Amino acid sequence: MDLNAVSVFAQVVDCGSFTQAAENLNMTKSTVSRKVAELEQHLGVKLITRSTRSLVLTAEGEKFHQSSMQMLEILNQAELEVSANQDLVRGPLKVVLPVELGHQVLGSYLHQFMHQYPQVTMNLELSNREVDIISEGIDLYAQIGELADSTLVSRHLTRSPRVLVASPEYLQQFGAIDSHADLIFPHQQVEVANKAVRIPKWAIQAENGESYPFELPNRLRVNTITACLKACIDGLGVAVLPEFICREHFETGKLVRLLPNYTMPEVEVSLVYADRQLMPKRKKALIDYLLQSFKDRT
Repeated sequence: MDLNAVSVFAQVVDCGSFTQAAENLNMTKSTVSRKVAELEQHLGVKLITRSTRSLVLTAEGEKFHQSSMQMLEILNQAELEVSANQDLVRGPLKVVLPVELGHQVLGSYLHQFMHQYPQVTMNLELSNREVDIISEGIDLYAQIGELADSTLVSRHLTRSPRVLVASPEYLQQFGAIDSHADLIFPHQQVEVANKAVRIPKWAIQAENGESYPFELPNRLRVNTITACLKACIDGLGVAVLPEFICREHFETGKLVRLLPNYTMPEVEVSLVYADRQLMPKRKKALIDYLLQSFKDRT
């Protein structure tokens, strides 16, 4: 098998375009097209369905792309292992983070990492969508809450305290919440619903250790914590939010912490990645940097 053709195929898939792949590889478009055609002929299957506007991987193409990406990564790592520059941390990283976690927690650490390793490039996506780490070639993802895929590696990063909050205007309209028994209709919640946060049903714990699950009807569902915070401040319901984004609003009086004598389970935040036999040094360096940074905070 022509490994150069495999590399060209991978570039076409990553770019989503023969034209862009040719430009990135400094080849002609006809050469790129020929390389992919030769690879398809060698394998005896169609890898890409072409049209005038787009290209789509076939089922065989999807499988081959996943395997070939792992193979090329291993080959690149093997080359680094025997090169004179084997200690150099360099190359691209693809990182996906939930929106608020990226904006308010991890973003500055990633910037510091890139200052420390100037030969690393990074494609950072902040999104609350569901991700497929392996098929999308994601090097690192941060999971809030439970991990859905047990085949992935999960490393504890930190825990996020949650608090139950509402605005003074909301409480004036719907009544005070002085006990877990008050968490019933007509009270309602602003709910965060997205694929990035995997948390079981909420519960509060009294000082005696008794746990009280609760689920209020929601009038508004949003897909980001920031939108939930804003709606809660505007009096649209009770919300469960990370404690750190509420502090300034407690101080200004825009939000009230409810049931302060009760506690809520802290939410696990983990670094998640695919377990590969040969991990690129840049990926290992990033994981180690983040884990050590959060260890130093405690």
